[in-house]
Amino acid sequence: MPQYGAIKAVECANCHDDIAVIVGQSPHGKNGHGPSCSRCHGAHAIAKHSEQPDAAAMLSSAQKCGSCHQHMYKSFALSYHGLALRTGSAQSATCTNCHGSHAVHANRDSMAAACASCHPGANDRFLQGRMHVFTESKTPAILYWIRLLYLAFIVVVIGGMIVHNGLDLIKRTRVRLTQWREKTLLPVHGNEKFVRMTLNERFQHGVLLVSFITLVITGFMLRYPDSWWAAPLFALSPKVAVARALLHRIAGVAMLLAGIYHIGYAIFTKRGRNLIRDIFPKFSDLKDSFAYVLYNLGLRKEKPRFDRFSYIEKSEYWAMVWGTIIMGATGLFMWFENFFMARFTKLGWDIARTIHFYEAVLAGLAILVWHFYFVVLSIDICPFKRAWITGKISEAEMLEDHPLELERIKAAEFKRLEEK
Repeated sequence: MPQYGAIKAVECANCHDDIAVIVGQSPHGKNGHGPSCSRCHGAHAIAKHSEQPDAAAMLSSAQKCGSCHQHMYKSFALSYHGLALRTGSAQSATCTNCHGSHAVHANRDSMAAACASCHPGANDRFLQGRMHVFTESKTPAILYWIRLLYLAFIVVVIGGMIVHNGLDLIKRTRVRLTQWREKTLLPVHGNEKFVRMTLNERFQHGVLLVSFITLVITGFMLRYPDSWWAAPLFALSPKVAVARALLHRIAGVAMLLAGIYHIGYAIFTKRGRNLIRDIFPKFSDLKDSFAYVLYNLGLRKEKPRFDRFSYIEKSEYWAMVWGTIIMGATGLFMWFENFFMARFTKLGWDIARTIHFYEAVLAGLAILVWHFYFVVLSIDICPFKRAWITGKISEAEMLEDHPLELERIKAAEFKRLEEK
């Protein structure tokens, strides 16, 4: 007895004989076990692909292909095209855009034309790279190694931060409990306030704060559209996907402009030049980091005395500089894909995308584990450091965190008084 799918194909061919010939010559038709007409078009509504422009129908079409081509569908679902459809955006390609709907071909000679229908100027460089990317299985190898190196780096760096901060938290807790039991809490050393951040610097920090949080939220919304927090947002309206993309680009531009402004600030203002001088890494920072770990382990009696910026702040500052450059460059590469892919190939775009994602993971975790701990979660801070709002810190904070800077300021004040 003929297969159910074959019966349906024969029945459809009674009226659609030209389509039946094309399907019969396709890999599906030659296979003998390919999908029936009703598998794609339905049994009763008989919908045409052109009548299904919404993202849900396009994604459903891809999922039908994925019922047999699971491995290929997995790569499509994680591609930019697949993620865009999953967010509810219909401005994307699906399986039939590249492979056709009836002939079902995989001819790379016609792929450039298919890309050009949405990407003006698409040329053969759009085809230099794999259309279906599998970073977990060395396909291609360079993406596999980028992913592996980043994962190793993330584990080492973030793991080291967790250990470092865990030791710090234990030490601070023990010190505070001892002081509480023995009633030896440190007294407040005067009411004087010291400028930590000027209004200009607080403005820069504010732009960085808002743009970074926006980039993290809107970026991971795209990467994980089915997550518990992103899916309800995308379900509200297809316009959410458009708003997400727009906000991500606005925040990216804001961060880059803030970076350019900061470069000008560091070059053309005296305070900016002093900031770079003070925050530039020194060999003493390495010694301080070891000394601080030994102190937290109880192997050193006194903790190291820090200046205006400790190794904690210096490492974070230069990591932000590095991250802004990497994320900005790869982000622009992906944003203006027509220009860059036409010159640096599809593989170049995939490299940029892979770096962009894992750098985002690294940056997000670093801010959460490192920065948030020292400005929000540390036991000595309640509820958070206020310098980013008020621009000032107390003498007690200076004595605790920046004793060398405090001594220098006090010595300068004493010298001025002597000269009067």
